[in-house]
Amino acid sequence: MSDVFSFRLSDQNPREAQAREVINARVKQGYSLRHIITEALLLLGNHENNSVKSGDIAETVDRLSRLVERLEGRLEVIQPGPTNRSELNTAFLSSIRMAAKPGLRLNDA
Repeated sequence: MSDVFSFRLSDQNPREAQAREVINARVKQGYSLRHIITEALLLLGNHENNSVKSGDIAETVDRLSRLVERLEGRLEVIQPGPTNRSELNTAFLSSIRMAAKPGLRLNDA
């Protein structure tokens, strides 16, 4: 026998409105409401059981945020310049063309 759970999500509550957006996006991807809610509840239960891990994640994010703040303005965007093709010796290219087997296409540089 299955249990029935029923609830409403209000557009007036920002968190519930955001939850509706998540549900709608997942439904468009082909997931059923039952699957979405089940997965969300399992993740929530997992999150509570592994609260130390989520604390580690928060600490890592905080450290990265401080690092970005310190580096802000110090990094320069490196624009790739024109690539320099190395010029091969004409004698070398000639010897390669002569050694190439028939049917093998060589592009002239």
